Amino acid sequence: MGFFTGFLGGFAFTSSVLYVTIQVHRSTRISQRKAIRDEVAQIDWLNSSAGAYDRRFLPEDIPRRRREELEEQKRAEPTMKEILKHKWNKEVEILSKKAHETKWEDVRNTAANGWKAVAQAVKRE
Repeated sequence: MGFFTGFLGGFAFTSSVLYVTIQVHRSTRISQRKAIRDEVAQIDWLNSSAGAYDRRFLPEDIPRRRREELEEQKRAEPTMKEILKHKWNKEVEILSKKAHETKWEDVRNTAANGWKAVAQAVKRE
């Protein structure tokens, strides 16, 4: 394996591992945030002074139909796998659009000019 192919392979592998690690960490933080918000809401409801002395001010329970709708929404939330797949597809779509819209002759000319500049700088030293 040549230097450049090894370097690019290592770079691709390292960046993929970092990307997946960051996305897993992000999804974990999101699930923890949701759990903490639910716990805080429960503690606030238990701690609320409304209804402590007069039961007429006690917060009402959620109606059955609304509770079923909320449960369906929770089931409809995307999993971590779906979120990662969606982000990956978005990035691939963006990169493919860039590759399709790029004028490769300009890229070739820019690379050739850069290589000439590097060669001239090396020859001067």
